[in-house]
Amino acid sequence: MITIGGRSELSPDIVSSMHEFRHEIFVRRLGWSLPMLEGIERDEYDNDNTIYFVVQDAIGNVTACTRLLPTVTPCMLHHLFGELLGDNPPPRDPRVWELSRFATSVRKSGDGRALALSEPTLQLLREVLHFAGRHGVERLVLVTSVAIERLLIRSGFPVHRVAAPCRMPDGLFVALFIDVEEPAHG
Repeated sequence: MITIGGRSELSPDIVSSMHEFRHEIFVRRLGWSLPMLEGIERDEYDNDNTIYFVVQDAIGNVTACTRLLPTVTPCMLHHLFGELLGDNPPPRDPRVWELSRFATSVRKSGDGRALALSEPTLQLLREVLHFAGRHGVERLVLVTSVAIERLLIRSGFPVHRVAAPCRMPDGLFVALFIDVEEPAHG
């Protein structure tokens, strides 16, 4: 089940579980040093402009999540990943939204794949694109590894680099646009 909404639209239990899940994935599993607000993995981009997508299994465990922010508000790409823009200005357009904090756990879903995105990951991305299209969004922008970029392309998503990839402490990263249209896989 995918629940979509702003912070005030989601139940406090879902919001809390989502932040705990993000902490598990990004801090514990990936070892990222991320801000903690009020004892949970939360940052300044978790605000009233944010739309959350939270996937839960049959017993209510969060198995995936992500967030969308309009680029006319402060975004991670603008403030934290400017080097991934090359000579391009940061997108500031009501039709371009930032996709960030995308996390899935095939350990929880049991659907692991080699060299491809898992079905739960594909379902979540399709739902994000469907939501974006219904809300007049024409493009999503995100920061990801070059490895994930290859998986997105292999899965048929219409992705385009904003600029050349940059080496960062955790690997080779790139800013991507995803055109909001139906993916080639349906």
